Amino acid sequence: MKKKVLLGMSGGIDSSVAAMLLQDEGFEVIGITFLFSEDKKSNTEITNAAKTLAEKLKIKHIVADFQTEFRDKIISYFIKEYQNGRTPFPCAVCNPTMKFYYLEKFAEKENCDFIATGHYVQIKNYRDTNYIYEGVDKEKDQSFFLWGLNKNLLQKLKFPLGRYSKTEIREIAKKRGFVKLSEKKDSLGICFIEGNDYRKFLQKEGIISVPGNFVNEKGDILGKHNGIINYTIGQRHGLGINLNFPVFVSEIRLDQNEIVLGKYEELYRSKIILNNFQYVDIEEIKYENTYAVKVRYRLQLTPCKINILNDQRAEVELLNSEAMIANGQTAVFYDGDRVVGGGFIESSE
Repeated sequence: MKKKVLLGMSGGIDSSVAAMLLQDEGFEVIGITFLFSEDKKSNTEITNAAKTLAEKLKIKHIVADFQTEFRDKIISYFIKEYQNGRTPFPCAVCNPTMKFYYLEKFAEKENCDFIATGHYVQIKNYRDTNYIYEGVDKEKDQSFFLWGLNKNLLQKLKFPLGRYSKTEIREIAKKRGFVKLSEKKDSLGICFIEGNDYRKFLQKEGIISVPGNFVNEKGDILGKHNGIINYTIGQRHGLGINLNFPVFVSEIRLDQNEIVLGKYEELYRSKIILNNFQYVDIEEIKYENTYAVKVRYRLQLTPCKINILNDQRAEVELLNSEAMIANGQTAVFYDGDRVVGGGFIESSE
């Protein structure tokens, strides 16, 4: 009897080729499409694309509407973070609390043995425990987004694309007769924000931000800002201020409604405090070990030490200082290409 796997399907090339590869491995695939966006046109396109593919591959297809839950958990979080002077990272919240949470629920309902998605990551066993590893294609690797998945869930996951490059995935689709699919462009940016303009999105949501002062580190007033929701740490463009040398947003002072500007060298930090710190195996996280950390998706890895403060918080010592560390974003820790944990940035200094 074939083992069953529940596959998250968006109708795009990655989840579609994932379905084909899982069938090649002998699995009975059930596809599920989640509707999170409130964009009716987008939902219709996604549903139709996934349904069409499911019919061609002769697999069962489920559509599950979680628009209300997505707004309550993800969009509300996104808005509040900007209102509180932080820079949100919605994928790190959505994956454990929405996407994989409901994948697990439906997998149980459909009596599936495994859960799969089209992420470019790998699952490997290390000391009798499954871990997320970077995908073979370093340009497409998505391990940075999945640090929040718990240990028990990792035992059920399959990521068939992790051992392939994006180019190879497009070739697989093309060879199997899905030419249009192979030429489909990747979706970029935040899934619920049209055009990836978060400021316009916040305006549509009726979020009002009160103007205040640009200041330097000493508190000297340099000019006026348009409201803290319009600025993120490291921002240089769109400040509307000229000091005859480049300046960047180095700090957001919520209580004073001030945006601190500084030279690039003033953005460097060597210590990070994390909240919601998560790990696969606490016994492995020792201060004497040196790990590598990413504080932005496209940033190179930085060597660090981790000091666990309690079951939710940790202090991270960066052995090489990094610039533009934004409160609210995530820090993800690696041992080689293996993800050992991560957390949300509470503060840095």
